[in-house]
Parts: sequence; structure tokens; C-alpha cells
Amino acid sequence: MAELTRTERDFQRALLHLLEDHSFLSLSVEQICQETMMHRSSFYRYFNDKYDLLKHTVNTKITNLIDESDSSADELVNVVDYLCSHKTVMRNLATSNANSSLYPTMVNILADIMLNRYEAGIDDRLVKSIGTFDNPETTAYMLSSSIVGAFYWWRNQDYATSKQTIIKHANMFIDWLTAKGKAE
Repeated sequence: MAELTRTERDFQRALLHLLEDHSFLSLSVEQICQETMMHRSSFYRYFNDKYDLLKHTVNTKITNLIDESDSSADELVNVVDYLCSHKTVMRNLATSNANSSLYPTMVNILADIMLNRYEAGIDDRLVKSIGTFDNPETTAYMLSSSIVGAFYWWRNQDYATSKQTIIKHANMFIDWLTAKGKAE
């Protein structure tokens, strides 16, 4: 991933800060610009709209969490730890139901991130698992749908399932997926 400019980082930080108190769907580009104290023209120099900013922010956050991992097992732990420690942001990012317009957006964002990482040859466990199938694009969208669906379920049950259980089952799912892909 290319190095971010200070302006891009500022917009990403502003989005995450605003998500502490506001739902993503209620945010406007104007609010994001006010948070950064920058003009809309600066925003549009880097992003097409708030959804593009969200995609870049999620991509940056996932990339950083994975890159900070000491091992492939830590990648998932780092992501789940982040979700647990930022529940307010996650609540404001994930509306209360899967019928929201944000649900398919999150599926597309996550699938795009996986496919970009796959095409760049990035070596993380999830990307490796989609590469074991003959159609990585289909697999990425199916996997991202599963991940976003599980996240919405976990959020809607107010994170009642322990993070250890989530990590254990996610690891089992990735192992199963990789074994199935290799068996094809």
C-alpha cells in the first residue's frame, strides 16, 4: 500500500473520530471537512465521496493491523481486538440490520481489499485462502459476505460471544476454507 499523505491520514482520523458519536449514514462530507478544518476541495482531491473515504480508512486500518502482527495467528487476534476496543465506532459503522444500504457497501469494501491484497501478492492467511480456489473474485465476495454477516450478528447480540470464541471459530473457518479450496 502506498504511503498516505498527511491530508489523507487527517481525513481518515476525522472519520474514525466522528464515528465515535455519529452513524456513518448520517455523516456528511461537510462534517468530515469541518472535523479536519479543511476545505471540501481538499477532500475531493483524495476521495470521491464518503464511501471512498470509508474504503480507504478500512483498508488502512486492516493493513496496519495485519502488518503489526508477529504471526499469521496474530493477524486475526489484532483485528478482533481492534473491533472489541472500538465498539462505539463499530456500532456507528454497522447499522442495526443487514437491510441497511451500508451492508452491501461493507461487503464490497472488504472484498475489494481482499482482491487488491491477493493481486498484489500480499502474504496473509485470508488472502492465501481465497487464492486456493479457481475463482478468487467469487471466493472473496463470498468470504466478505460471511465476515460482514458474522460481524453484524456479533454486534446485534452486543458482543455477547467472547472474542476468544470468535477467534477460534474464525480460525477454524479459514482452515476449512483453505482445505476445501485445495481439494478442488
